[in-house]
Amino acid sequence: MHNPAQSSSSETEALDSLYRAYEACDFRLCLSLASQILTHSPNNVEAWFICAMSLYYLGDITRAIDYLLGAHQIAPKREDIIINLAELLRLQNRAQEAIRLLQPFLPTKNPNLYFNLARALSQVGDRTNAIKAYQEVLKITPDDTDAAYNLANLYAEEGAYTQAIALYKTCPTLKARFNLAQTYTLIDDTTSALALYKALESNFVPRPKAQTESETAYQEYQQSRAEFYFNYANAMRYAGRSREAERFYQMAYTIMPSPLYVLNYAHLLLSVGVFERGFSYYQERLRLPKQEMDNTRFFTSPKHIATLQNPEQIRERIKNARVLIFYEQGFGDSLMFGRFIDMLVCAKKFVYVQGALQSLFALHYEIVGNDFEDFDYCISFPSLPYVLQITLVEDFMHNAMYLRNIFWNIWHLNFRSNLAAKLFDEVEKSFENDVESSIRHTLQDAQNIAHSSSLGAIMDSVSGVKLGISNAQKQLKIGLFFHSNPHFAYANYKSIKLSILIDFFKRCAGLGLDFTLHCVQPEPLESIADKQCVQECASSIQALEENAIELCRESKDSSLNLYTYPLHNFLDAARVVRQMDIVVSVDSAVAHLAIALGVPCATLVYKRYDWRWGELGRTRFQGFCGGEVFAQSVYGDWRNVLQELEVYLLNFTQA
Repeated sequence: MHNPAQSSSSETEALDSLYRAYEACDFRLCLSLASQILTHSPNNVEAWFICAMSLYYLGDITRAIDYLLGAHQIAPKREDIIINLAELLRLQNRAQEAIRLLQPFLPTKNPNLYFNLARALSQVGDRTNAIKAYQEVLKITPDDTDAAYNLANLYAEEGAYTQAIALYKTCPTLKARFNLAQTYTLIDDTTSALALYKALESNFVPRPKAQTESETAYQEYQQSRAEFYFNYANAMRYAGRSREAERFYQMAYTIMPSPLYVLNYAHLLLSVGVFERGFSYYQERLRLPKQEMDNTRFFTSPKHIATLQNPEQIRERIKNARVLIFYEQGFGDSLMFGRFIDMLVCAKKFVYVQGALQSLFALHYEIVGNDFEDFDYCISFPSLPYVLQITLVEDFMHNAMYLRNIFWNIWHLNFRSNLAAKLFDEVEKSFENDVESSIRHTLQDAQNIAHSSSLGAIMDSVSGVKLGISNAQKQLKIGLFFHSNPHFAYANYKSIKLSILIDFFKRCAGLGLDFTLHCVQPEPLESIADKQCVQECASSIQALEENAIELCRESKDSSLNLYTYPLHNFLDAARVVRQMDIVVSVDSAVAHLAIALGVPCATLVYKRYDWRWGELGRTRFQGFCGGEVFAQSVYGDWRNVLQELEVYLLNFTQA
């Protein structure tokens, strides 16, 4: 006859043995004991729970989840079961399921539930609610440094750096202090960042692998050292301490040869004009993963020059070859590095650029599509200075205005194809003698004759030749580009609000600057500018010739016209830019376009401007790429830039 009291006593003893085995981390024994208990008591929730956790610690997460689901069915209101179940689901990338399981338990006084909910919300990218969940953890347990650290990371990702810094300071861990130093760097407090990096350096000293240390643990330590010196180097560079930054970049790469470390080192070298080594190290970018694009196949082609050993070998190999030059990065890089195309010596050149650039480049080069195969070697635009062994600033700037005569060449060809060759030769001879006043009159005579003849239709269809601004001409045609592509890195830092520029140009007008503004943004202003500003500027809209739009600003004391144009590609943009006396642009492809066209360009850059302009730490200089550069002296503050630009524009016609 069955004795219930004896059965209960036996089950209690079995559970005691199970608890002792679990505390001793003997998880295999736990599985055996739990199985015995469940054989006789299938609804014993403790056995289900401990069996699940033992499976987890033995690495079998899938079965652990099954057992936790079993425990949850028996005890659906137990928070410890649901908390662990949700966390295992999250570890299997099933965060949405975890969130759905946890939400019915809210609100709660259990900080662990909020903590695991916050991690699941972070995993699905819901930072707003993850922040709220971590805040609940800290309300219940203010000393939870894990929650404080995770919350600080979320604040940093959201750009709430003040809150992030305050929380990092409450966390005593090395990783929290390291992230604090990085956050100081992000807000350009390089003094605090460098002081903290210096204090942390003793935690990243070189050491041999300990006998009891696993290879994985040792490599993680080495990786942390490399990352430390890489970030230390970045802070040094932003602080204007280039030599020390160079040493730390070298240390990071020596510890862990990551292409990313070398690439930042290359940027440093290039920014200070050490071009030969800089462009050599810049080739390391080819080792980085490439985004799948319509040019990707050229990088993996056996005809890519990266398969060759050195610049001399490459130049020797291609001098009698058919070479494809293809784009690699953004529009700006294609336009900037395009200056080196004509310097490359080979039997035949083909150029493959982004669609928006093709009609412009087609005026000067033989353009091909991404299915083109008839080439012997291929090379991407940014590799050209490496192959050409550019070493001096003069070499880098030598062919900067390589598109200067592109519209003149079209006019030249069209004009020569008619019966006015003799007259054209006279014009060309004057041009070669560089007598600008004479050429202006001669060209005008030629145009008058052409318009009165059968060549008039041809002349009307060809863009005019821009020969520069006369000192006597006071009204400037200013091209304006103020907003970087929002999909690009640091777009918000690079861009200036239109409202700020409108107020700036209004002030310039009040100081006597006579000008018209011509927007060369391809996007509708409403999509990139403050709507209120656009509404204020657009008190009247009327169509101009070639479908341009005039936005008229009327106020009590001044008026300002901003002309916009339907720009479908860079050829459209070039036609507008070429007619400008000067272009005022943030760091963008339009700045590089203006420079390539030989149009004076004032480039407005944020404090951590790109290596393509020069060494960090200066506020007013001529960029390596060309043009005049105006840089922020205070991170995120454009006031000094606009003050310098104001003086520059007011004196521009007197130059």
